[in-house]
Amino acid sequence: MAGSTYDLVIRGGLVFDGEKSIGRQNIYVKGNVIVKVTTEELSAANEVDARDMFVMPGLIDTHLHLTGIKGGSLFMGYILDDARVRLLRAANWARELLIAGFTAVRDCGEPNSIALRNAINEGIVPGPRIIAAGAPPLTQTFGHGELSHSIPLEWSIELGFAEICDGVDECRKAARKVLRSGADFIKIMATGGVLSQRDKPEWSQFTFDEIRAIVQEAEKVGTYVAAHAHGGDLGGARIAVEAGVRTIEHGTLLRDETLRLMAERGGVSITPTMAIQELIYRYGKQIGIDPWGGLEKIAEVRESVANVVRKAREYGGVTIIMGTDLGFKTNLDIDMGKNWVELQLMTEIGGLSSIDTLRAATSNAARMLKINTGLIREGGVLADIIVINGNPPVENIKDVSRAITVIKDGKIAVEKGKLVG
Repeated sequence: MAGSTYDLVIRGGLVFDGEKSIGRQNIYVKGNVIVKVTTEELSAANEVDARDMFVMPGLIDTHLHLTGIKGGSLFMGYILDDARVRLLRAANWARELLIAGFTAVRDCGEPNSIALRNAINEGIVPGPRIIAAGAPPLTQTFGHGELSHSIPLEWSIELGFAEICDGVDECRKAARKVLRSGADFIKIMATGGVLSQRDKPEWSQFTFDEIRAIVQEAEKVGTYVAAHAHGGDLGGARIAVEAGVRTIEHGTLLRDETLRLMAERGGVSITPTMAIQELIYRYGKQIGIDPWGGLEKIAEVRESVANVVRKAREYGGVTIIMGTDLGFKTNLDIDMGKNWVELQLMTEIGGLSSIDTLRAATSNAARMLKINTGLIREGGVLADIIVINGNPPVENIKDVSRAITVIKDGKIAVEKGKLVG
């Protein structure tokens, strides 16, 4: 309606505001921000009829990899696929993510993510907001970031699986190099992992002083460090927390002492990444996961993660956030574009309530990633909102997969399950 005070109203939906259910409300948007949440019936230039539907903040996947790789072998995908073709595939993934209701994602280590982030910001291609680690993650020599420990070290360096650095000075320089590339944050490998060749998830990587130097470089420019860290008795995750990292990625083998430390410090989160674990466990051989890694090591981390999530919830001060760690296309029931499966797994395996799981994918995620979304609140919050045509996910988490309207940055981006424009 011409001359209306508001540019958009999402009318009459049952609203989850990112923290709690607030009943049926009308949400009024001006520009790209939410300016009024009320039962009042006011006019707006554009309207989304959400009556008999569920409304919530846009979903946030805090850990994925926009690699553009088909199949489960990251090693072969990076070697054989042209990076430009992978970028084009990743652009299609971004469209699928937006249609699925993801209005923001954090890419945890793929050089193409910076170019894709910039293209989305310029409106060249549609997609969610991307928070990008950008340049490859930082890893030590014989670290998780090498993927293969059999090929010559110089090959790993040339292929760019990760930025290899050893010692405080090299780590400090590598951190500055990553930030110079345009990264929004820094990703490091603080323990061994599942998909790398010879290191084990419980092995500690990097020293306290090395990680502290990286954290200091991030803090200088107002950002933070995310640490791949499974945990275990050798202390890699604990060292990362002591050194000041902000988010622990995976955390599948975290010990009580590390969880207690995270709770005491506050402001440290865990991203359980159950989707990638289930994908490898169920379909690893079928999709071509490198046999040296995931097929041999996945059972231990998958078995442990549910207990870690339960204890993290009990300690109270540990923020749980939603992230899938998906990084390749499978055409299966766990796949890029179906990232909402993580929410189902967080309830079914992790034992979280539906409302805690929704918080993990909205307000918790936004707070930890330092982005102004994840809530439906007055006062300048960006209008990233989805409308779900199904049962309220607070009652049936599976219906989070039924987004039909997606509003990103105050504009209708997806309507009736299809991209607008």
